[in-house]
Amino acid sequence: MNKPVYQMSTVGNCSRVLAAKRLGYKPTPQSLQDIAKLNHYSRLEAVAAQQIIDLGYQVELSMACQTCLDRYEIEKHGIHVEINTTLFLLIGHLDRRLILSDRKLPIEIKSLGKASWIKFQREHFSAFPSYAGQECAYLQAENQPGIYWVMDRDSGDSLKYIVNDSNNEISLNNFEKINLPITFSSIEDKLNQIEIYVQDNVLPDAVERDDCFWCHYSYLCHKKEDLNKELKMETTSFLVEMAEDYKYALELEKTAAEIKSNAKDILLQHCKQNNVERYRCSGLSVSYRGTKTKEYLDTASLKKLKPEIYLSFVKNDLFK
Repeated sequence: MNKPVYQMSTVGNCSRVLAAKRLGYKPTPQSLQDIAKLNHYSRLEAVAAQQIIDLGYQVELSMACQTCLDRYEIEKHGIHVEINTTLFLLIGHLDRRLILSDRKLPIEIKSLGKASWIKFQREHFSAFPSYAGQECAYLQAENQPGIYWVMDRDSGDSLKYIVNDSNNEISLNNFEKINLPITFSSIEDKLNQIEIYVQDNVLPDAVERDDCFWCHYSYLCHKKEDLNKELKMETTSFLVEMAEDYKYALELEKTAAEIKSNAKDILLQHCKQNNVERYRCSGLSVSYRGTKTKEYLDTASLKKLKPEIYLSFVKNDLFK
């Protein structure tokens, strides 16, 4: 029996999306602009890999996957890895491997926009369940901790992580150690459950997530009243591009508000701690005039007073 094949890069996706793919549902098409952007981001992987090499590390390069070409007649790029389970086969392609004196560690490279880069810096994998699932599968296949390199594609700044080094075996300069919020057992349970849904030709419930914005199967999650209205799916490339731009802008707005609030608190905290009312920093003028407070009268108690006393409060603008 030929087992169903799952890509490691997708195992962190919503269960409804994974089941939809297995049942033959079609994703909304990508525009030519989207494809061009994805190709550009893929090319930036080489830039990030060179950053690792520039730090003095030896890196095993990736190449076209001959295994996938021979077996499935599809073109993939990267270092081929597999996990064979009872119900399914997992296939992945590592970006690189870091060569140390006694071992090789899988490298995963992400090239993110500023908003997503800052979000990963703050929340790590907890805010990126798709990335967490992918990395978990890679580490299971390699039976090693992993290197996670997150590059800001606008500035070239990079976040450097060692993932799941539970035995504290790896020591690299300026690399932060973090852990995945999931285990491979949970991924295996999830995919086993999806196979049961697929056998019954049923889609599992969807779970609302931050990355729903980018889902190409979101039409399967419309409310029943919308589906009854036969909601038209627009696929014009220009409209698709504008919809993606709008979703991206919403994400930027949310991130910008969080960054602004955090920065404001820190800048004002400097005034409080150093008894400074105003200062300039990097072209920004920061002013602090103390914390404003308001006093409130107990209106219920006031109304119990004699009418003439109550009126005196009103006349003197003490109670409004």
